[in-house]
Amino acid sequence: MFEAGWGIGGEAWKWRQRLFAWEEELVLGCVGKLANIFLQVDEVDRWVWKLHSSQSYFVKSAYSYLSASETRISDSFDRFLWLKSVPLKVNIFVWSLFLNRLPTKDNLQKRGSIDDHQLLCSALCGFSEDLNHLFFQCPVYGQLWLVISKWLGISTVLHGVVEAHSIQFCGLGGASKGSTKVFTIIWISVLYVIWRDRNIRIFKSVHESIDKLAERVKLQTFWWLKSSYILFDFDYLGWQQNPWNCFQAVV
Repeated sequence: MFEAGWGIGGEAWKWRQRLFAWEEELVLGCVGKLANIFLQVDEVDRWVWKLHSSQSYFVKSAYSYLSASETRISDSFDRFLWLKSVPLKVNIFVWSLFLNRLPTKDNLQKRGSIDDHQLLCSALCGFSEDLNHLFFQCPVYGQLWLVISKWLGISTVLHGVVEAHSIQFCGLGGASKGSTKVFTIIWISVLYVIWRDRNIRIFKSVHESIDKLAERVKLQTFWWLKSSYILFDFDYLGWQQNPWNCFQAVV
């Protein structure tokens, strides 16, 4: 493999942009793992499933592994997971968020991917970045929650940790099942917009305004609802100006 250019500084590595220091360390770790791999010219590549003695994948073995996992999500968070109106990649994002498995800077530091001096929040607020700070405590992204709350006609102080914040925000729609669904989808949309903006700040050095991020939340939520509920026949202007009037279409 090293003859093919997969060694350190080899020509096989192609990057679209200059790597950060912590990314270079990840590449070094990858190269170290590749050093122990020997390709057999006369053998065909195949997938190997390590959770079964046959090395073949079985749903039962995956289910058993997940069921036996020490890390479980509380039953009270089930309503936030695997929503049909939300794209699969976003559902996976929410699942990772509740497990605190997202590559936030504190998690990257624990894995040895970045140093202590690289822990500052990507929003440049001056605080260290962890899950609860990034999504619920950051004074920069906190402005996004304020704008969305104002759009929904709500004025309240939101909690600063994922468990309390999720239950509080998604319950602001009242007892109506449809309203709760919409608030849950909006909550997820805000989180996903924050995460995407955070990554764009890191990898592209692009900083969008809070108003633009709020517009992304509204538009993203609109299309999720539009593609999932037949009765949701409102146009975007109607959704943008009076979201509560559209809640009745979600049952």
